[in-house]
Amino acid sequence: MKKILLTLTVFLAILSTGTGPLLATSARAADRAALPAVAPVTSCEALAHFDLAPSVGAPVHAQKASVLDTPKGRFCKVTGQIAPTISFEVDLPMEHWTQRFLQGGCGGLCGMTRVGVSNAGACTPALNGEFVMAGDDMGHTGPMMGLAQGEFGRDPQKRIDFAYRANHVTALAAKALTAAFYGQAPKYSYFVGCSDGGREALMEAQRFPEDFDGISAGAPAALFTVQNSFYHAWNVRGNQRADGSSILLQGRVGVLHDAVIQHCGTLSGVKDGILEEPRTCHFDPAWVQCSAGQSDTSHCLTAEETQAAVRLYAGATDASGHPYIIGGPLPGSELQWALPATERGTSMSQGIAASAIAYIIPPDVDEKAADLNRFHFDDASFAKMSELAPLYNAENTDLRPFRKHGGRLILWHGLADQSISPLNTIAYYQGVQKEMGVEQTDSFLKFYLLPGVGHCGNGEGFPQVDFLSPLMAWTETGTAPAAIRTERTAQGDGPMGPPPGAPGKPPAGGQIHMAPMPSQPYARPNTTAKASRPVYPYPYIAKYVGAGDVNEAQNYRPVKSPVSLPMVFTSHATPLIGPDNQKQYAVRAGKLVVKGAQ
Repeated sequence: MKKILLTLTVFLAILSTGTGPLLATSARAADRAALPAVAPVTSCEALAHFDLAPSVGAPVHAQKASVLDTPKGRFCKVTGQIAPTISFEVDLPMEHWTQRFLQGGCGGLCGMTRVGVSNAGACTPALNGEFVMAGDDMGHTGPMMGLAQGEFGRDPQKRIDFAYRANHVTALAAKALTAAFYGQAPKYSYFVGCSDGGREALMEAQRFPEDFDGISAGAPAALFTVQNSFYHAWNVRGNQRADGSSILLQGRVGVLHDAVIQHCGTLSGVKDGILEEPRTCHFDPAWVQCSAGQSDTSHCLTAEETQAAVRLYAGATDASGHPYIIGGPLPGSELQWALPATERGTSMSQGIAASAIAYIIPPDVDEKAADLNRFHFDDASFAKMSELAPLYNAENTDLRPFRKHGGRLILWHGLADQSISPLNTIAYYQGVQKEMGVEQTDSFLKFYLLPGVGHCGNGEGFPQVDFLSPLMAWTETGTAPAAIRTERTAQGDGPMGPPPGAPGKPPAGGQIHMAPMPSQPYARPNTTAKASRPVYPYPYIAKYVGAGDVNEAQNYRPVKSPVSLPMVFTSHATPLIGPDNQKQYAVRAGKLVVKGAQ
């Protein structure tokens, strides 16, 4: 009875926010604490000589401070390098700091230092440059993607810094600089990240629960060791012939996508090609496979292409068909698939897997492993890829310390994400519920799935969304987020670019991680929206009320997903999600070791 009453209470709370003015859109004065601006108490130049070593627990080299002029005012820009090689930047407003600190995560394998924030284009304090903002390169320098970037894995300390240390010590440095510059610490601290930045966000909540008060984790690569090996390697190998040529190519996924949309209900009450709940759609090869002997295959897939699609949906399995991963990409994501353009071409999945398997995930570097033809989808390989799961993965479901700190966490994922399956994030969310209970989880964690949205943006759905505003309202005023407004822009794109495969847009196939935006200590404003729709806390989806403009969010209401819950995941990766599954590491005699181990 108690559970039924709780469910009803949650539903009524969500329902009450399903229309009009109660949609979370932007941070109004009532949605955040009224914090006055605080002026600096020392010069910017003085921060170049401020000793950060006691705060971060390591020497800091090449520390510099300079005044940065921006359209949003002047900032004191402090850069330096925390030993051994963690480059950081902290930008402190010189004119209108409202006592808040924000650190941004870094995507891909990082390797660059930039300051910025995504999914905050309607958040007034972020747009005005009122935050102290920080970023770091995760302990190494290089391009976000590519085989060479993974070479930092040769240095075991750089592995630790990438896994969890870099963001933590950068946060400590930023807070120390803030206290020195303004004479007080931040009142509220936030972390925002997507993709590997989402993994970093969860890692902060799990390993360093007192670093941040509010955290937004988007499309987290939390199951890092499996994601960057088995998942992406299968995207390559599962789509290859025996001679190594690729079967399903960029130019053919439109045929597959059209068939899926034709046969699967949107469940929103609107026939717009956006699947509100793609988990109810089960791909049938008959939808798309050409008839035997058919010569014109422009609107259908060959039997070989169809079977490749089946394998990609299913994801990595062993010879008997038992899955190694939580799940593959969901129906409706096809235009986002990272496939090569030609039979002998390459894809971003190939670069990700080759780099990670050769240099980062296993305990020992093996350059020859970059040849994915050498990779075996078997238990021995899985054991090898999982050996450092306690280092890299952000799958600890015991978030009690973060909740005790008063932390608030928004978890979100695009349902058309092919780079990281949203099923991973669903499995983690269920794991937190199992560990902490539904009611306790709901008190500090809200989870959103964005229909038709790709990896950290893109897609045919509504990828423009401000998660920072509702996170601030929840953290600072106790107003828990319910319905959040998402938008499709006039250009038909999202925070990471136009949807692949759209008319006049770049083809599908490969832009898993888009080029990062230029570094700047304030948010970019949202662009003009041509349509909007609410997203509700999981497991509710949006349904058209039957009257009014279908392109207006206020004309939708929440209904519970028809998917049976909790979902059951039976894969080799499932046991990697649970409580107390992380360890602290050190370097001894040039090797990674678990701290405290003999």
